[in-house]
Amino acid sequence: MESLEDKIKEIMTDILEIDDEEITDEFGPENAETWDSLNNLKMITALEEEFKITLTMDQIESMVNFSEIKKVISNHTT
Repeated sequence: MESLEDKIKEIMTDILEIDDEEITDEFGPENAETWDSLNNLKMITALEEEFKITLTMDQIESMVNFSEIKKVISNHTT
């Protein structure tokens, strides 16, 4: 069974077209040229669909790097 972190990484690598080795806790938009507003929206939508959640604007705005994305998703799914 895939961990929460693995599922998030899979979504990010698919949408941003990067290798999962590039993703550290500090990984954010400044680390990937492909992390633009459109791909950010695609990631949010994919995360909501994968984890069957609805994120608030405050939660979305706080998701500035991989660590924060994990935190928001984890808080939503536990």
